[in-house]
Amino acid sequence: MRPQNGQHVTVLATVSLYPERGDYQLLVEHLQLAGEGLLQQRYEALKRKLAEAGLFDTEHKKPTPIFPKRIGLITSKTGAALQDILSVLKRRCPLIPIALYPCQVQGEQAAPQLIQAINQANEDPICDVLILSRGGGSIEDLWAFNSEQLAYAIFNSKIPIVSAVGHEIDFTIADFVADKRAPTPSTAAEMISPDQLELAAQLNRIQLHFEQSLRRKLLHAQQHLQHLSKRLAHPAQKLYHRTQKLDDLSELLLKIIHNLLERRKYELKLHFSRLNHCNPSDQVERFNTKISHIKQSLEHSMQLTLKNKRDVFVNNAEKLHTLSPLATLQRGYAIVQNEKNALITQAKQIKIGDKIKVTLSEGVLDCQVKDIASV
Repeated sequence: MRPQNGQHVTVLATVSLYPERGDYQLLVEHLQLAGEGLLQQRYEALKRKLAEAGLFDTEHKKPTPIFPKRIGLITSKTGAALQDILSVLKRRCPLIPIALYPCQVQGEQAAPQLIQAINQANEDPICDVLILSRGGGSIEDLWAFNSEQLAYAIFNSKIPIVSAVGHEIDFTIADFVADKRAPTPSTAAEMISPDQLELAAQLNRIQLHFEQSLRRKLLHAQQHLQHLSKRLAHPAQKLYHRTQKLDDLSELLLKIIHNLLERRKYELKLHFSRLNHCNPSDQVERFNTKISHIKQSLEHSMQLTLKNKRDVFVNNAEKLHTLSPLATLQRGYAIVQNEKNALITQAKQIKIGDKIKVTLSEGVLDCQVKDIASV
């Protein structure tokens, strides 16, 4: 580090003598801040460490109650901060009970006692908000509220804690970890206590609203009662009206029954007609008539088809007979075959002495060739 004028520092050095002038001088090997400068350096380092650990995150802040059932004060019982808080609470809402957890707020024993007070308040289920406070002072005076252990005690507290340490310009680690930070102890008391004057005014407004609402309801009830009174009739008159209404209903019921019976008769007649139309004997007669017509049509169709087929057959038979070899034979022609039944159509297929078979229109001749004449 580069030292500045006015800083308090601690150095590690050796003393030497400059013989020519007889001056003493210090040969500095190590230099560090001392007093407030060193404390400020430690404060900034702890602040960064706890911020990185998430102790300052708003998501962990617990809300303070609107109407506390009991307020716990963690402070010195002889300090001015306690008197300031009590004065404000007495003025704003003296009905709220106070629980005091006295402890030192300065010195080596301050931080352990503050931690013990927070733990004790959490073990006693009587307070629903705590004020951690002391008056102003130097950084050395407020150093107990920069304890890492105290920071974790505040963070782990189930009861919401309001930090009110020093004056408005003073900031400690406890201020950043606490659920709320007040610039002064008096301000902390105002933050968590309702104002009795404001509550009284609010109660007066509620009472006025309730009275006005009650008057409106009474007026509405009176108007409704008057309306019912006008509608109230003599029992004999109501009985007459009910009897007349009963007669009307009886007549209407008879009409409904009559209409219902007529509709049922019509439906029955319609179903009976449909049933007759579906009588099996009628259907059998209709089917027999239809079968007779189909039979006649089928017989006529069969006769016509047989005649056509017969005519076609006779025509084809005549054509076949015309083309038949037998018809050719009847005209004087013959079929000549050799011994192997091969058909002979030319004279060169045989020679003299061969046996041949000659088929006529009637009968077959076995012959032997004696002579072959050329045509």
